[in-house]
Amino acid sequence: MRRRERVRRRVLPGAAVLGVLLCLGAGPLPPDVDRGEFEKAARVILCDCGCHPQSVYDCACGRAAEMREEIAAQIRKGRTGDQVVADYVARHGEKILIAPKASGFNLLAWLGPGFALVGGIAGLFLAIRRWAREAAAGAARDTTPSVAADDPYLARLERHLREER
Repeated sequence: MRRRERVRRRVLPGAAVLGVLLCLGAGPLPPDVDRGEFEKAARVILCDCGCHPQSVYDCACGRAAEMREEIAAQIRKGRTGDQVVADYVARHGEKILIAPKASGFNLLAWLGPGFALVGGIAGLFLAIRRWAREAAAGAARDTTPSVAADDPYLARLERHLREER
């Protein structure tokens, strides 16, 4: 019990300080910048630091801080958030965006899974309907015995029935 208490006294203050530093490092708004335009750009641009993929606004690494300052500098010069994003896309390509634009070939990324899901459900529905029809036809075939016209047992039964009358 004493050992746990000692560890708790040493670790908890360090963890608290680290948590506060991480919270302060994530997404600070630089001074004298239009908040709406800054967030419009910072939330759309992907941090290129190589760690967990996050927006520049949400990432807490040093590279994200540099990118936030660069975005803020451009907004201070009078550029809009859309213009800043367009500049980043022109320099780095569409891979710098959090989500691809829904146009051109990227439309396949947005609509493809939906079409695949609808097609899969339709295919499954048709297969189940076909299997049910085949099962019903098979059940009907199994209940009706097939008798050949030249069956000796059938001839014997008919003769027996005629004699009974």
